[in-house]
Amino acid sequence: MPLSEEAFSALVETGCPDCPTKKVTIEALVAQKLPLLGGEVYGAPSWVYKGEDLVRGTYLIACASCKKELFSAQACPRCQAEGGVERALAEENAFPLPAACASCGSERLTATAFVPATVVYEGKRASKARTHVAPEDPGFHAFRAACMDCPTIDERRQPCPLCSAR
Repeated sequence: MPLSEEAFSALVETGCPDCPTKKVTIEALVAQKLPLLGGEVYGAPSWVYKGEDLVRGTYLIACASCKKELFSAQACPRCQAEGGVERALAEENAFPLPAACASCGSERLTATAFVPATVVYEGKRASKARTHVAPEDPGFHAFRAACMDCPTIDERRQPCPLCSAR
């Protein structure tokens, strides 16, 4: 069952019942935007998720000290397919990053991808999200490419861009 915003808040604010610390590690699948030039990443990625997207994408909350799991999910956060998280973390990108816009030929594009991210939360303060995947790594799942010079957008909706479930 997906985590509700209320349950998420209660878990991260309470922390581990076995440790004196409230510090928890959150693992989630969230959206990241990458600038492309000729199909290659040419600038710093940026996070494009909101708080509710972090909650929806959360598949693990664990104590940062003792590593006790406080919440765990296996269903895909996007389509709810069973085993979706495992597939999303293990599979490679199925949406190739384009080298140029199909309409105007511009090489300046922006890709949006789901990636695994880690956030450390302590009390009322969250760290900056971090990911360890790049476009060539398992767990990176591009699903949208937008041209920066014209209104062309290419987007993958089916099968699920995250876990490939139909």
